[in-house]
Amino acid sequence: MGLILLLLCGAGLGATLLRYERRRYLQAEGYLTLLRTVRLDIDCFSMPVDRILRQCEPRLLADCGVTRPASDMAALLGAARLCLPAEFCRLLRDFAARLGDSYREEQLRCCDYYLARLTPLCDKMRAELPKREKMALLLPVAVAALLALMLL
Repeated sequence: MGLILLLLCGAGLGATLLRYERRRYLQAEGYLTLLRTVRLDIDCFSMPVDRILRQCEPRLLADCGVTRPASDMAALLGAARLCLPAEFCRLLRDFAARLGDSYREEQLRCCDYYLARLTPLCDKMRAELPKREKMALLLPVAVAALLALMLL
């Protein structure tokens, strides 16, 4: 009975880690989409950042890990539960600090710069996702099986 519980715990942990890896990638994609939306609204409509963030779709905010709109990017990042790599988080915080403090052209250049820096990181995460999913699913089950064998 204990061996079965041990294997079930390993499978449950694997499923949890698999969901985490998928959530991590979806969150990165969500922030890229948000940056593209911010850039588009600044470029086409000259909207202020707080208005852009208030009008964001709830689905996009949910992908970013946020439950309600925020007044600025820093507040949005503060309200989010980030599960992104450290470099991605650092770039998002730098972007949040620079956005909204300048004229339209400078904000567009800022958006372009950070989109150019974040896109390769997201592409790398996309390429690594299948490997990380396999590892997240198989490693806990393998460790649980090894422990079960040791207990026999």
